Amino acid sequence: WLVFSGGRFTAPFLEEVAGFDDTLTGLALAIQFGLASLLNPVMGYRADQLEMKHPHRGRCFALAFGMTLATAAFMMHGVVCRVLGQGTMAVFAHMFLRVVISVGWASVMPVLDGLTLAYMEEKGLGRSEYGKERVYGVLGWGVASLILGPFIDRFGFPVMFWFAPLSLLWSIITIVVFSKESARIAHATHQISVSEATPLNTSRKGAIDSGVEIEEKPSLCSLLGILFGSSLAAGYIVSSIALSMGTSIVNNLIFLFFRELGGSNTVCGLTVVVTVLFEVPIFQMAPQLLRRFGVVGLQKLACLAYISRVVGYTFIPQHKVLLVLLLEPLHGVTYAFAKTSGVEFVAELAPKGYDASCQGLLVFFLGVGSFLGLSLGGWAQDALGAKSMYRLYAGVVALGLFVLMIVSRRRDFVVKKVPEHEDVKLEHDKNIDSGSERIASLVEVEC
Repeated sequence: WLVFSGGRFTAPFLEEVAGFDDTLTGLALAIQFGLASLLNPVMGYRADQLEMKHPHRGRCFALAFGMTLATAAFMMHGVVCRVLGQGTMAVFAHMFLRVVISVGWASVMPVLDGLTLAYMEEKGLGRSEYGKERVYGVLGWGVASLILGPFIDRFGFPVMFWFAPLSLLWSIITIVVFSKESARIAHATHQISVSEATPLNTSRKGAIDSGVEIEEKPSLCSLLGILFGSSLAAGYIVSSIALSMGTSIVNNLIFLFFRELGGSNTVCGLTVVVTVLFEVPIFQMAPQLLRRFGVVGLQKLACLAYISRVVGYTFIPQHKVLLVLLLEPLHGVTYAFAKTSGVEFVAELAPKGYDASCQGLLVFFLGVGSFLGLSLGGWAQDALGAKSMYRLYAGVVALGLFVLMIVSRRRDFVVKKVPEHEDVKLEHDKNIDSGSERIASLVEVEC
């Protein structure tokens, strides 16, 4: 659904269908991601509340609502083109539609991770198994991109107005089936009781401890305090924002660069397949990678992979677009490492029952990065050229990596030599500096 309703083809879609230039395209996407970042925590929190009132249906309803709203707004792009054509009014209309799409996406992105984590808990799986569940989404992303690219080359971008509603229909059916299956598993295993449906004064204790006391029904402000409860966690978020600035221009503007190099939409779709081929094994090995490198270690590797990739783009000559396939595996490393690290980072801190809320807060900060990245990226691509823009953003990500390396020198949470099924023990350090900051450190467990 994400691919068929835009995905990485959104930027060329806006340029071809709406007649935007690089600056307007960057601005439209910046508005979309910026507003979505503001709404993500609210929508995630609302989805959690719906789930408590209607177990196994609340989050699913929020997800279906968001997808339907975003798809309807996407379809309206075609109506605007037919009625208004191209002009000032059309530009404002297309911009407004991106705003509506952002509202829909805000009900989708954090809820997806919240649903996945809750489902894994019902099945008795550890959070480190998240990557294995994510494999299916990666495969869908790759297959859909491979299908859509040739269709766009053959029929043009309006073909997406057929794919989007069909993919929505399939997604709604999937959500209904998932809801029923989730309820069946919970009933069969008796894992969800009435007391667990309304979590009171319950918090997960994991590898990262904010030291913030959880109130009975935490507000968004208290959840935000949890995420910033230590300098290490704050440094991690700064690094995530910087990386999000960089990945935003890759995820949303890279196809413009590939087309500038002489690539077709089919080649663009093929690049996604190459990234997927490397994301799949990484997500499959997520538990082992987390044990080996830890949350911070994976984030550092994600930043290094990004920097290497975008700098490599700048040395590709004109009409040699196939050379990008040699660099695309690094995007698989960046995305898989950052996604696995980010989900685990939040899951360790989230109070029980507030998965979507806390994931929404992280998505909010990532959205801030996307807004900053895209609002400047479109202009930079117009003014400086694509190659200079990518070198600039390599520097931005390098700065975020530097901040993370500085704060992680004081206390890192990398776990080594942890047996596959052994629980990780925790111990609290003594107060650091002022005595108000406490960070839980992992005790290394010998095999």
